[in-house]
Order: sequence, then C-alpha cells, then structure tokens
Amino acid sequence: MNIYKITNITNLAGKRDIKFNSILDIDYVDSMMKKNIKVKPGETIYLQISSLPLSVHRLRVKKQISVVEISNSELKNEIDTLNSKREMGKSKTKEETTKINNDLKRDKENKKKQFKSESQESE
Repeated sequence: MNIYKITNITNLAGKRDIKFNSILDIDYVDSMMKKNIKVKPGETIYLQISSLPLSVHRLRVKKQISVVEISNSELKNEIDTLNSKREMGKSKTKEETTKINNDLKRDKENKKKQFKSESQESE
C-alpha cells in the first residue's frame, strides 16, 4: 500500500478560470466499498491505497491537484508538526482567562482613579 499526499491547487489558478476555488470530488474503492472525498481549495489529504484511482489521474491531468507519493516516516513527521501547531494554538484555560480579565479590570479602575485625581488637581 502506498501513501499519497493529494493537494487541491485550484486556489492557485487565475481568478477568471472556471475551476477557480472549486471543491473537488475524489472517488476511490476501499475494501470493496466505493468512497468519495470532497477536497476544498488549498486542502491536503493523505490517501493510503495500492494505486491511484482514475478520478485522481483525471484531476492531475487537468492540473487541479498535485499528487506526491510519501513514505510512512514523512507522514509521521507531518502529523507531528500538525499536532504541535494545534497545541500551540489552543486557547488558555478558564482560570488563566479569568485571571487576565481580572487584571484588565484592575488596570481600568486604576486609570479611572488616576484620571479623577488629575482632574481634581487641575481645578
């Protein structure tokens, strides 16, 4: 079984192109079941299959997708980088956000007090 990295590149086509930013359908057979995948513009999918299906060949000839065969180690590396990006992008915990909100409120109150004291001194 080979692993293929398939990327929809219709987002790179000219703006006046008919297929600009189009969602593509990829049909393939997996263990006697016909499956269909919709690939959005700029999206990359990984397909583990013995040979490329006809629908992929057609899209590749029309230059709507790019197909690269990768190894298991390359796939693991890409999965690890995606997981590390997700962890970095996670939002902070509820306790951290409440602490930040309380600090912001305290700063606003201090600025109001400072402004009031400055306005009273100027009078």
